[in-house]
Amino acid sequence: MRAPVTMTQAKPLPLRKQQKNYTRQRLLQVSRELFVMHGTHGTGIDDIARAAGTSRATVYTHFTGKPDIIRELLADMWDRGLARAEDFDALPDVSAPRVRAWLEEVLAGWDNYADSTKVVLRDMPADAQAECQTRIEAQAAALVATRKKWMHFTEDEARRRAFLLLQQLHRSLLAWYYGGWQQDREALIATLTDIWCATLQPQR
Repeated sequence: MRAPVTMTQAKPLPLRKQQKNYTRQRLLQVSRELFVMHGTHGTGIDDIARAAGTSRATVYTHFTGKPDIIRELLADMWDRGLARAEDFDALPDVSAPRVRAWLEEVLAGWDNYADSTKVVLRDMPADAQAECQTRIEAQAAALVATRKKWMHFTEDEARRRAFLLLQQLHRSLLAWYYGGWQQDREALIATLTDIWCATLQPQR
């Protein structure tokens, strides 16, 4: 009798690799906390090593210096944004309640990382600044990936609308979190919901 076919389980990472990944993530988390408390200029590699309970040499094993750490924190920020865009694409529909719930999750994510995001955006290396548009374009592509919610638009029009929605959302949240733009949170989410739902409707 033929044995049943079973799915092959993913091979666990070697212990050394797991330890290396843990150390890297620990250094990033400690750097994030120190940058928020003291700024990037007020935080040295020795400070990061000491707070992480490791050596200066270990820090340099994982990163070339503070600019490299900032790039990694920025990459993490963009990866979270990409995941949110993928979540939007996975929504079963674009009714106002679902879009609003998604926007509330976006703001909750900003709440969790608002302080560190402010630091890394302010002190990002020049080469990382050039990535911003490319990263938003990637999020726009994820937003329309399955085309389920955008079938009434051409592919170019769908991408254009997605990109503009994300640009507007990012700029609005930057102004609200860091620019002193005084707006009631619930009213802001309600207005953004209206804008997103209207932009997703077929053209008249």
